[in-house]
Amino acid sequence: MNAQRGGPGRGQGRKPIAKHGELMKARQVRMTDEEWGKCKRLGGAAWVRAKIKATRET
Repeated sequence: MNAQRGGPGRGQGRKPIAKHGELMKARQVRMTDEEWGKCKRLGGAAWVRAKIKATRET
């Protein structure tokens, strides 16, 4: 008899924050502890996304 226990669960974990159904992936950024603290105080990932969207590309 094989018991079906354990293994990965579907729908587990934090869901991506996407407004239009686009999938978002986790990325790594290297920062000093001081830079990381400032980033968190300014709004964290939401602040970084807003800055990227607001910056014009040349």
